[in-house]
Amino acid sequence: MIHYTISCPNPASQFLRIDLYFSCQAGEPVLLQLPAWRAGRYQLANYAQNLRGLTVRNLEDQHIALKKITKDCWSIEVEETTPVHLSYDYWAGKMDAGSAWVDDQQVYVNLVNCCFEILGKSEEPYEVLLDLPNYPNQILTLKQTGTSTWMAENYQVLADATVLAAKKVELETYTIGNTQFLAWLHGEIHFNRSRFIKHLQAFTSRMMEDFGSFPEPEYQFIFQLLSYPHYHGVEHRRGTVITFGPANSLREEEVMEELLGISCHELYHAWNVCRIRPKEFLPYDFSKETYTQAGLILEGVTTYFGDLYLLKSGVYDLPTYLRHLEKIVQREATHYGWKNASIQESSIDLWLDGYVAGIPDRKVNIYSHGALLSLCLDVLLLQEGSSLAQVMKGMWENFGLPFKGYKLQDFEKEISLRVSHPEKINAFFDAFVRGKEDIFPVLIKSLGALGIEVKKTNSDNGLLHQAGIQVNAQQVIQLIHPESRAYHYLMCSDQLLSTHQNSETSNWEIEVLRKGRKIKLNFALEEGSYYPLIHLEIGVHSPLLTSWMN
Repeated sequence: MIHYTISCPNPASQFLRIDLYFSCQAGEPVLLQLPAWRAGRYQLANYAQNLRGLTVRNLEDQHIALKKITKDCWSIEVEETTPVHLSYDYWAGKMDAGSAWVDDQQVYVNLVNCCFEILGKSEEPYEVLLDLPNYPNQILTLKQTGTSTWMAENYQVLADATVLAAKKVELETYTIGNTQFLAWLHGEIHFNRSRFIKHLQAFTSRMMEDFGSFPEPEYQFIFQLLSYPHYHGVEHRRGTVITFGPANSLREEEVMEELLGISCHELYHAWNVCRIRPKEFLPYDFSKETYTQAGLILEGVTTYFGDLYLLKSGVYDLPTYLRHLEKIVQREATHYGWKNASIQESSIDLWLDGYVAGIPDRKVNIYSHGALLSLCLDVLLLQEGSSLAQVMKGMWENFGLPFKGYKLQDFEKEISLRVSHPEKINAFFDAFVRGKEDIFPVLIKSLGALGIEVKKTNSDNGLLHQAGIQVNAQQVIQLIHPESRAYHYLMCSDQLLSTHQNSETSNWEIEVLRKGRKIKLNFALEEGSYYPLIHLEIGVHSPLLTSWMN
């Protein structure tokens, strides 16, 4: 058995002390691989940069040579078979749902950040001991075997686990079927706990009804309620971590809706991604990039259902749901990355720049763009007497339950099997998944089939709507519409000093600061309308709406 001990001698330093014990065979090199990324974030994190003081000794406390092979892989070799002790410090100074944080109130760490995979021993059981006596409330999303010990069946399970040891944490629970759900609340609580848990229970029950079962016998929500603005969630097979703040803003109903939204999104991942997983991710290879074309399914479908199940469960009413969908539609209406990259290509490019804005209009956002594609597919299926929820149940039964990987074509096939003209699905995927066609005409038609009207209006912001220029609070240009005249005169990162519409010449007269230079620009006003404001309204009743909401 492989054994980890996690301690924290000096919380103020924000360093964890990690001790790893395992056996080495004589003459057989052992490779120690620290993950370079984590599940749910397809981007290199290079966790080795947070590690220091790596040493190896035998039972007699004699030093064993350690050789660094790559930026995050080491090798050791012994002349005689012996148990070895590997020790190191890991810096826990980043608070988000996928990282690690230590202070006087808590020790929190996602084990994928700091636990080595011993290559060749990945299928052996791993035991974890928390030596954290100053933090009496200890949570670890593994099977508990003792007062402060937990067990992982193999490295993949270990790497999916989260530790929270705290001086104070609150617990709420509920049970649905054979699964117990635990909601740990760390931080200040400024909301009605029982009402919050009822909402969690409502959308959990509705999801389980559609899938037919839950993947695990126990599931743990870990909520980090922070004193400053924050919003992040990460999925795990046996739970989720959600970091949210400021905690006191949760008194407000609209802010609570955001917390419920991310909670529902992450719970959906318990099926989709944690179990319904692309072939490329079975098992995860944390040593290098692992490319997939399935961003539409991984995050697009999840984003769509993460909001829709709040409606289907009665947590949201229809106007509330439309208000949140409106934000997604508005976000997509201001970006033209679909002209330059398909969602399939953008899935691969998660590893390149998928989690930052990147250069203007280079790619699509697999979350928001994928959600709109999912909505269109759902309406198409509803019109055929099926639904995207039924497709995902099929994905669960065929790939999630047996825990075998799928290909993007398998998802397309699951949809095609449920329609009378499969060639329509192939054409949809050619145009909008593999291709770079504009989804908005199809989206407007799909929403119309549900009795939801898309209204486009303009505010009195002429710079935005007439010139096609988006600026931030500091008047720095963030985006310029590629079809506007301004696109040929102004640059992103220009700071606007003055703007004037000259009615006599019908020109814009604009002065900007560009990297220290003041520049005066003059170009013609336009009749066009850019970046309209999107409003979703309930129109004429559609029988399809009832099927969609239920």
